[in-house]
Amino acid sequence: MYDVIIIGGGPAGLTAGLYTSRARLKSLLIEKGLTGGTVTITEWIENYPGFEEGVAGADLARKMEQQATKFGLEISQGTVTRISFNGNSKKIILEDGHTQGN
Repeated sequence: MYDVIIIGGGPAGLTAGLYTSRARLKSLLIEKGLTGGTVTITEWIENYPGFEEGVAGADLARKMEQQATKFGLEISQGTVTRISFNGNSKKIILEDGHTQGN
């Protein structure tokens, strides 16, 4: 059971996971590829806040993941194929048949 499930592990998903985990919400991030998304294959980023000299995309993704997991974010690999809502019950169905939700 999770309070928050985030689909997509790019910078926005990792940021969402950081904030929800810091707020003590039990949070799961589901990413189909590398955590960090396409930023991980970006050689150099010169316009990211806090890195005035620039940062390698893979380094940025790794730092974001470390910070978010430090606060308790759980990260899972998988491809979401469907989201099901039934009253108060919500389920996320993954490509391999596994489900997450309440």
